[in-house]
Amino acid sequence: MRSLPIQLLGVILGCCLLGALAVGCGAAPASPPAATAPGPGTAGASAAASAPTAQSPAPAAGPVVVRVGYQPILSHSVFFLAVDKGYLREAGVEVEMTEFRGSDAAMPFLANGQLDVVGGSVGAGFLNGVYQGVSGLAVAMMSGVGPDGLTAGAMVVRQDDVASGRITSPAQLRGRRVGVNGTGVYGEFLADLAMRKGGLTLDDAEMVVLGFPDLMAGLAGGSLDAALLTEPWVLQAQERGIGVPLVREGLDPNGTTQVVLYGEQFVKNNPEGARRFMVGYLRALRDLARSHFKDPGDAAIIERWTTLPADVIMRAVPPYIDPDGRMNVEHLDQQQRFFMRRGYLSYREPIDLHRLVDYTWLDYAIQQLGPFQR
Repeated sequence: MRSLPIQLLGVILGCCLLGALAVGCGAAPASPPAATAPGPGTAGASAAASAPTAQSPAPAAGPVVVRVGYQPILSHSVFFLAVDKGYLREAGVEVEMTEFRGSDAAMPFLANGQLDVVGGSVGAGFLNGVYQGVSGLAVAMMSGVGPDGLTAGAMVVRQDDVASGRITSPAQLRGRRVGVNGTGVYGEFLADLAMRKGGLTLDDAEMVVLGFPDLMAGLAGGSLDAALLTEPWVLQAQERGIGVPLVREGLDPNGTTQVVLYGEQFVKNNPEGARRFMVGYLRALRDLARSHFKDPGDAAIIERWTTLPADVIMRAVPPYIDPDGRMNVEHLDQQQRFFMRRGYLSYREPIDLHRLVDYTWLDYAIQQLGPFQR
């Protein structure tokens, strides 16, 4: 992979400020920042250990460059496997990976053509950008929630409160301090769903916005009564005796939480790269759909990119993966309408999200790889 110019780091810092201007920027990290994120010279080091599967397409001649913005979090694992297992290289893609602390911080780079692909949620910041003319297409799912509604996120309450019987239902969170990782993001949407299980909404609680490490500290120190955490924080809260999930199963059936976004300039100026990238991406996506994040080799790759311990990755409740990468557009619309009710959107009538979804490249990849096989 080619190295990115060091000057881009300064631009990224400025972009984070731009992301903060969009309501609910989501720039708070969903996991601790990687101390040594895999660099362009090391990210593919384990590729030789992964032999091509029977689904592997014929190698493409003449590599094309694709620039990807990612976050060092569990839900972006598909990117990490696609790079380290050599799937993108075998598809004829030379990938450049740039780390961001939030998908909204990467959106301006996608819009102006400095990035080709970004992984992220369809949050308030993204939707406002679309309304204001910032172009991007949702082309595949990254992570979601299965039909059983068991999510990688959970409303976690302090263990002492559960043990004493003070809090046994979301109905008892009225007037209490409830932490979320951002405004206008999926975590806030999920926290509201959890409150509704007790006949309340987030408006009935005192919402506190903090990053995940600070949410954990707030629960441990007693400054928060509850917090919407995601994995691996849910597992760590339990194992450290800090808190226990109050609401989780059946919380958000068939939800779409993270998607792959293609930039307008990318699909216009590099159509071959758009096709090849999706072939490598879908191979990695299907690996996770088969293993449910329980493969030791995959966990080791994810650990290198996120610094999350491999054993924690394998024990945590994983995100749901659709092996054909399909998104639930109706669920994305539910999120849009929630953000609109909360006053985070700069427009008054919902956008038809179907016009933002394009399966052209996903359909091509499925045609190349064939039906999913477990």
